[in-house]
Amino acid sequence: MKKGTKILSLGILFLFVCTLSLSAQKCKFSTQKDKVTGKIKKWNSIKFLPKGTINGSQISFIKTDTTYHFEMFIISKGNFREPIQKGDPIVIKLSNEEEITLTSIDEFKPTSQILDGLVTYRYKGLYEIDAVLLKKIAEFQPTIISIFIGDKVYTDELSSKTGLKFSEGAACILQ
Repeated sequence: MKKGTKILSLGILFLFVCTLSLSAQKCKFSTQKDKVTGKIKKWNSIKFLPKGTINGSQISFIKTDTTYHFEMFIISKGNFREPIQKGDPIVIKLSNEEEITLTSIDEFKPTSQILDGLVTYRYKGLYEIDAVLLKKIAEFQPTIISIFIGDKVYTDELSSKTGLKFSEGAACILQ
């Protein structure tokens, strides 16, 4: 092999390694050890401001052993008293037009608070999810999320930046 070819090959290899290290995702988790079972729970959270009816939100991807959950925390102004019922769905539309439906694992009642002179309601729901659905979210960014609370549906469009955060969070929790 000629000297110039060796240098060129080493240069290409160096650029390839640098590109991989720059594109590597930095995953940050919160962790907690269960005092009774000793199991480690890890999670990551994404805060975002939807464009529609919900005033603020945060989602978390949670892993305990081989079990995954999706947690949704929403804040909304107005008179909301309906609980999230066991089995109520969240529907997530992905950038490939596929829809993923997650179901609530229990009933979750809203809590209220006065904020800036207005009544604000907070919901925190926990939904079942598996590794297959997490992989889909990691691959195809969510674009729309619909939350079913009682007989009402709250649908919000997600910005591309928020969709990317969702995808990154899903990819990280799978590691």
